[in-house]
Amino acid sequence: AMIRGVRSELFKLRTSPGPWVVLGTTVLFTALGIVAVFLVNRFGHHVAFVAPTSVYRLRRLMGAGFAVGGVWMAAIVGVLCVTGEYRHKVMTTSLLVEPRRWRLLASKAIASLIWGLGLGVGSVLIVGAMGIPLLKTQGGSVSDLLNQAGPVLPGFFAGFALLALFGTGFGTLVKNQIAAVVIILAIAFIIEPVFDGLLPQAGRWLPSAAAAAVAGGLIRPAERQILLSWWLGAIVLAAWGLVPIVVGYFATFKKDVT
Repeated sequence: AMIRGVRSELFKLRTSPGPWVVLGTTVLFTALGIVAVFLVNRFGHHVAFVAPTSVYRLRRLMGAGFAVGGVWMAAIVGVLCVTGEYRHKVMTTSLLVEPRRWRLLASKAIASLIWGLGLGVGSVLIVGAMGIPLLKTQGGSVSDLLNQAGPVLPGFFAGFALLALFGTGFGTLVKNQIAAVVIILAIAFIIEPVFDGLLPQAGRWLPSAAAAAVAGGLIRPAERQILLSWWLGAIVLAAWGLVPIVVGYFATFKKDVT
């Protein structure tokens, strides 16, 4: 029954335009992240297009989908998976098909996680299709890049998967789709950068920084030493993914549909 529920949720995602728009946005962010890795500011005023050679820059290239908030697109998929029911007023129909609400929410969480992983895979494919040719043309080492796959990719995919769960839980708490998406984008592009700049010791506990810690220290050039250890980052990231789902289930998802 659970497998059938997950298949149903994946079908809903696959046949809705929103998740495909999110995938396109993830690809765009990844492409921007790839270009950004090659741009180096030299002598304070001259920007050069240079192949990455340091471990940090190679890791940033491998995990370019983290750039410019790309990993947060997984959270938006999770939001869409839940709030679409309310937006299109089909929650009652879904509950008639699967009256056990915990199982319905679990199916949505798993489907969002799978789609989030799909966004991560799409991002890595763009690195292969765009980043590796750029690296070759600039005289960089492809083998050095591939050596960073082990340190980066497990945490990279964990970031996409667990932020998708965060979005699912967040969507149960904020049922209005537009409001939920706007708040997620505000967290990604306003709140987290503010914490990173003003309160880095607090910012390292937020989702992007936790994901970066798990993925080998991505996206924090100045404050890499402030990042959590990878295992603590994994625990924090899992909490960001799972706690909103549990809270959302008991706070709103169990209530009567109005």
